[in-house]
Amino acid sequence: KQWYQRRVRGRKNEEEEAALAILDDVILDSKKETTLERSKRAVSFSEKKEVIPPAPQTSPPQSDEEESPTVGGFAFTMQREDAKEAQILIQQEFIKTMVARYLNISIKDTDESLKDGVILCQLLNEMRKNAVRIINMPQGEEKLSTIKATKNLTAFQKFTSMYLKGDCCTLAEIQQGELTPIYETLKKLSERFPLQSDA
Repeated sequence: KQWYQRRVRGRKNEEEEAALAILDDVILDSKKETTLERSKRAVSFSEKKEVIPPAPQTSPPQSDEEESPTVGGFAFTMQREDAKEAQILIQQEFIKTMVARYLNISIKDTDESLKDGVILCQLLNEMRKNAVRIINMPQGEEKLSTIKATKNLTAFQKFTSMYLKGDCCTLAEIQQGELTPIYETLKKLSERFPLQSDA
């Protein structure tokens, strides 16, 4: 009986030891699992931390050399000069046409033809009878003297200033051959005193 009891106690001890061994294995596996998970999390965190965001796209470096303003300025100047030349041609053509219609004569150089005031005064007399009573005329091939030319221009300017209320070319502008103010004055006169065929 004592022997049997000792044997039973021995079996119990063996079973307890086996159970303890199994428990130890479970705890050890659990610890290993926990350590593995921690290491995975650490690796994952380090990978996330080491992720380098893509570099922002930058525009290509601009050259320090800017477009030369001389080139653009030259082009702009050329366009402006072309427009100015076209305007002068239009004004010259208008004056030539007006002289041809009112006086039945043709002129080549508008600047030189108007400087002595003869044609300007003749135009006035065609627009309004006896607008200029005395017109100083050149003798033959000789040019009109400065004094006589100034008298013609003064008579023209006096008439236009009176009828256009001062909105006309000046004596100096005619003498210097400034075409635009002369053109504008003649245009206004032609509108105020049109040819009878145009009226």
